[in-house]
Amino acid sequence: MFADGINYLISLSFPAFFAMFWHFFLLELPRFMLAGLAVCIATIFKKPDGLPRKPLNRPRISVLLPGHNEADNLPRAIMSMREQTVRPDQIVIVDDGSTDKSVEVANILMRDGLVDVVRTSQVRGGKSAAANLGLAECTGDIVIIADADTTYDCNAFEELLKGFDDPKTGAVAGNLGARNPEVSLATRWQAIQYQISIGLGRQVSDMLGVLFIVSGAFGAFRRQALEQVGGWSVGPGEDAELTNKIRRAGWRIRFAPDAWCLTDVPETFGQLVRQRLRWDRSLVRMRWRRYRVFLDPTDAQFRLSNALGTIDILFFQAFLSLSFVIYLIWLFEVYGSFGWIIAVVNLLAYSAFGIIGFAMAQIASPRPEIGRLWLYVIGYGLFNSLFLRFVRLVACFDELIFRRSFDDNYVPRRVRHAARETRADNK
Repeated sequence: MFADGINYLISLSFPAFFAMFWHFFLLELPRFMLAGLAVCIATIFKKPDGLPRKPLNRPRISVLLPGHNEADNLPRAIMSMREQTVRPDQIVIVDDGSTDKSVEVANILMRDGLVDVVRTSQVRGGKSAAANLGLAECTGDIVIIADADTTYDCNAFEELLKGFDDPKTGAVAGNLGARNPEVSLATRWQAIQYQISIGLGRQVSDMLGVLFIVSGAFGAFRRQALEQVGGWSVGPGEDAELTNKIRRAGWRIRFAPDAWCLTDVPETFGQLVRQRLRWDRSLVRMRWRRYRVFLDPTDAQFRLSNALGTIDILFFQAFLSLSFVIYLIWLFEVYGSFGWIIAVVNLLAYSAFGIIGFAMAQIASPRPEIGRLWLYVIGYGLFNSLFLRFVRLVACFDELIFRRSFDDNYVPRRVRHAARETRADNK
């Protein structure tokens, strides 16, 4: 039956074939492929200027490292910072009420001259509260925020700083890769996804001027911009909220594809689901509830790039997850049992899509060691189009109906409660 079905599909005219696979052709293919191809072409034909970068007027750099129970990770992270081609002028560690030996380790690092400031909040208040506490200690013109479980290429800080040559730039996002891809199938697929969605996808967003996220794992901010918007908002989704506030204040957000850091990703699918549910809830909480003002042309701070970026995120992340389910239902309603064959062909197309996307990502933002993952790229298309989309869809409905982002234990309960009350008061 399957062979007969394939023969039937091959015999179809292009209009009939297009009508049968309208979801893929109309909604999936154009945006990613065309924009990704543009980035690849720009990368291939980019000519190095051959001129050394002028060291004149280098801004003073502070590194802010907030964390909870990071005793085992701190020494490695600090040594990676100290090996940079552009070394930070100040490193500030803020302990967020840890129950391990984080404060003791941090004080040893400060005693050895590797860290400049150590602060502790005594009681856990969440990453945002710790970051704001540390920001008060930062003396640099540029503040680089990082996670303790990340390490960096030796030129990562230098590449990150290049974006601030433009005085209108308020923040620059670094490039993230998975440090533990060999652990499991889940980590391998995440390593591929990081290469495509961050290494390539954020280049596309940067090129179009619609970059809306600077990861708290590795990003740099102009201190003036941070102080202008009041630092990090306490509560869930702090990275997205800070980036939105900075964009709304009129600053540009840039991406530095050659500023590489490596971070540990969840090792099991269960851990991954919990992480992505937390991340994907922000699609509703941040992009729709909090910042749909970006879509209001009557707003005094309205900018077309912010509106287009918001539409891009909501459409290609939230809407596509829902529309794919609608498409599958339509398939079986219209074609009956033959819908299974069409569904399988769609999945094969998504697998091919993943292979092409990974190839483009390798061209646009190469990591040599990622080449070992080519064997797993075939399955990545199914992982991305089925598994991650299902998780995203669950997260969106969960947030729309139950506002579950305020129940995530990533932020302490009392902080979540206070944030929920603040949001209610501001309505």
